[in-house]
Amino acid sequence: MSVEVRGFPGRLTELRDGLEEAVLAANHAILEVLKQETIRVGHKHGEGPVTEADHAADRVLHERLMALVPGSHWLSEESEQVGPLVRGEPTWVVDPLDGTREFIRGLPEYGVSVGLFVGDALVLGAVGLPSTDEVLSGLIDEDGRELRRGGAALATIADTSEVGRVVVSRNDYEWRRLHHRIPYEVYPCGSAAVKLAHVVDGRASVYFSTGPRSVWDVAGGAAVLEAAGGALLQFNGKPLRLSPQRIGVPPYVAGVPAACLTFLRRLGAEV
Repeated sequence: MSVEVRGFPGRLTELRDGLEEAVLAANHAILEVLKQETIRVGHKHGEGPVTEADHAADRVLHERLMALVPGSHWLSEESEQVGPLVRGEPTWVVDPLDGTREFIRGLPEYGVSVGLFVGDALVLGAVGLPSTDEVLSGLIDEDGRELRRGGAALATIADTSEVGRVVVSRNDYEWRRLHHRIPYEVYPCGSAAVKLAHVVDGRASVYFSTGPRSVWDVAGGAAVLEAAGGALLQFNGKPLRLSPQRIGVPPYVAGVPAACLTFLRRLGAEV
C-alpha cells in the first residue's frame, strides 16, 4: 500500500496495526464498565443517551490514535473538537460506542467505529465488537484493498446481484415497521457499525439505512465494507462519499453494488 500519512514515519499497513490495537483496547474499556454493578447514564441535549462506557472508550482511543499520527485532527461523537478540521489533513473520525441504547438494554448490538481520512479520502478504518472481543479492519488505497479480522486476512464478499437477508435499524423495525414494506427477509440490529459488519461477514446481503446518521457512526464500518468489496450507495444508485467536513450522512444502502442496485430497483427507485 502506498498511502503515506503526514507525521507517521511508516506506511499505512503499519499504522493499521496500531489502529487495531487501539480499537481492541476500547473494546476492553467498554467491557470493564459492563462488569460494574451500576453504570452512569446521562443524556445529551436533543440527542440520545451517553454512558461512562462511551467516555472510557473515547479516552482510550484519543490517547492511542492521536499518538499514532502526530498532528492529526480528531472528530468524535463524545469529545470536544480541538481546533478546526483542515480539509485533506489526516483526521480520525470516531464513535467510541455506537449503539448506546442497545448497550443500555443489554443487547450485544453495539460497537466501536474508527475511520481515518487522508487527502479527503477514507483510507483506513476499523470496527470493534466488544460482545465477541473482535476487531475488523479495512485498508483502502489506489493499489488495492485489504480486509482483516483479528489481524488475519479475510476474503472479500461474493460479488452477486442476489439479495438474501436485509438488516435495518431497530427504530425502523420496532417503531416504523419497515420490514412490512420490504420484499425480503428483514431483521433488526442496533449499531450502524455492527450492521455494516453483518454485511461483511455475510449475515446480511444489504444494510438499508433510512437515516439520519452521522459520519462517526458510519466511517469505520464503511472502510471495512469497502475493503471487503462493498460500497455505500445513495438511493439514486450513486456512490456515497463520506467526509469529516459533513457530519450528516444521507440515507443509503450498503453491500456489494450489484445487490444494492437489485434491492433499490425492487423498492421502485430509479437507478
